Amino acid sequence: MKNIFNRSLLILSLLFIGSACSESYLDEVPLDRFSPENLLTSAAGYDAVVVSLYEGARREHIIASNNFEYMTVGTDQTQWGRNDARGNKDYRLLNSSLDATIIYWDWAFKEMIVKANLILENIDSPALEISEAERNNIKGQALFFRGYTYNFLANIYGGVPLVKERITVPKFDFVRDSRADVLAFAAGDLEMASQLLPTQVPDGRIPRAAAFHLLSEVYISLGMEKKDPSFYDKSIAAATKVISKEAGDYQIMTARFGPAASRPGDVFSDIFAEGQINWSQGNKEVMWAWQFENFTIGGSFSASSANNSIRYWGPEYDRTQSPNGRLNLPSDSLGRGIGVNSPTNYLKYDIWKIDPNDMRNSQYNIQRVFYYNNPADPEYFRKPIIARKAANGKLYTVRNDGTLTNFELDTLRMYYPYYRKVEGTPVGNNVLSGNSVKDFSRMRVAETYLYRAEAYLRKGDLAKAADDINVVRSRAKAKLITSAEVTEDFILDERSRELVVEEPRLRTLIRMGRLVDRVKKYNSLPSVPNGPSSGGTIQDFNRFWPIPQKVIDANTGAKFEQNPGYL
Repeated sequence: MKNIFNRSLLILSLLFIGSACSESYLDEVPLDRFSPENLLTSAAGYDAVVVSLYEGARREHIIASNNFEYMTVGTDQTQWGRNDARGNKDYRLLNSSLDATIIYWDWAFKEMIVKANLILENIDSPALEISEAERNNIKGQALFFRGYTYNFLANIYGGVPLVKERITVPKFDFVRDSRADVLAFAAGDLEMASQLLPTQVPDGRIPRAAAFHLLSEVYISLGMEKKDPSFYDKSIAAATKVISKEAGDYQIMTARFGPAASRPGDVFSDIFAEGQINWSQGNKEVMWAWQFENFTIGGSFSASSANNSIRYWGPEYDRTQSPNGRLNLPSDSLGRGIGVNSPTNYLKYDIWKIDPNDMRNSQYNIQRVFYYNNPADPEYFRKPIIARKAANGKLYTVRNDGTLTNFELDTLRMYYPYYRKVEGTPVGNNVLSGNSVKDFSRMRVAETYLYRAEAYLRKGDLAKAADDINVVRSRAKAKLITSAEVTEDFILDERSRELVVEEPRLRTLIRMGRLVDRVKKYNSLPSVPNGPSSGGTIQDFNRFWPIPQKVIDANTGAKFEQNPGYL
């Protein structure tokens, strides 16, 4: 018996020694935590990483700060609602050490691209037991987000390094690829994604139409960057895939719909009504919406992950006081704004001169009349705030007897038009948070028409450009335009009318090469005498943001060029 035991022990020992010599035996597979080795073994594991990409994309609008929304502030549309130089009110402060320039760079490379590359590294492995449909959908989503992120980078920093594969060892010799190459790479990813993604997806997921929609934009950028008009034809073809419903059942909404249709409003307000922003809720115009709703997978559960639109876009109306000295109260869907994106006169007035009766300018879409809402002052409770300019040119509230109070209304920070797209249920029912749990429209068909109109314009077909613009204007019951009125500026104005709040305006202006001149023209009035203004401080080299200095300093193995003009 003893000999049998010894023989068995010897055999086991030899087997152990033999297996110890195997290279695979030395591979470390941590089983006590998530890692690529034990997570990326099934469709569910890969989908978990895909979900983290959605979470990262959703955080795009809040990563810079709770006080700034850099994708809009300091453009032709809005300025920082304070009498100081932050928020690109003074473009001289836009430098390679500014937190925002670093945060967006890190978000793109450390969060979005690294996760997309992780998915793409082995998703095509034959050893992965997964259905072809699941494999295609996962791969398509990863390609979409990588293309989306590189398009983001090209329209902020210009040329950036193309990191096409997962980096597993330290690397210190990155070089910048040209903006044209970055855009071409993004287009390649989106082209593949457009063939792999399904046409119909659960709410919040990326459908095939979204890939064609973004392709339409990227092709326009390539046509401009390479001075190759053939890309405009590609842009038109990509947009047409969406508009013709070849890429899915999406369309511009022209009739009222959903529960909101039973309330006063119009079809434009219905598109952004809470509870009906997604396709499953009857909204066929929105192809992709960031998901913030409570009690849904991937939804919001705290202020740090909620929809910040109220905080950014809402005026600080709770600083308004009645003639009897009672402050207004943050309430219901108005939440609590802090005057981050204070609209310029261009956004408040100029874009509506062509047709003040444009549906998008209605009371259901822009609130221009505010009310005293503090019940502690029964004399003015629920009465509209009436204001009038005094002899000194400043705006003061008016008493019931018609006399002026000594309370000056700050039209930069606390009293300006409020875009009702942002209205929604406050997160945790806390109206003081400035955050909501309403989903956010990120891509919709009306913008697809405007992309196609822009491509037609750049191709020289003004008649077809006018036709597409008029589809959008017709829905808004606005005055239709002729081909002679189609210009790049008109398209930018139409985008403001249609897409304000939704559109990352900074990226649009950089993409079109119009950031500097539009800011100079529309954002030049100083908020205080001799104070800074975006238009008064922006310079030609600000057409792109600077590369973060920490990136240049860490790249010791090769020279990493800074964008011209930045020290």
